[in-house]
Amino acid sequence: MGMDGISIEKRLTDPTINIESLAAEYTSSLRTLSSTANDAGLGGLEEFVVSTDQRIVAIRMITPEYFLFTLLRKDANLGRARFELKRGRYLLAKEFAI
Repeated sequence: MGMDGISIEKRLTDPTINIESLAAEYTSSLRTLSSTANDAGLGGLEEFVVSTDQRIVAIRMITPEYFLFTLLRKDANLGRARFELKRGRYLLAKEFAI
């Protein structure tokens, strides 16, 4: 996904969820968190995880403008999802010329 909230590619297992809308909502949070981390001298934002009572959102930055976004069930394996997001970032690095 881009920071404009538009998906480049997607895979949905639950068609009832509007992933573009959800990702667009998180985009503003990503901008704020990234700016805060940089302003505090902590470096660039790499990962963002939010857990609610129903779902888990995990985001891995590819570049400052693009990120991987996954929405998990509450009982999903978060560690595996984080690993796959990190792996995905590595595999996409060449495409985004990191």
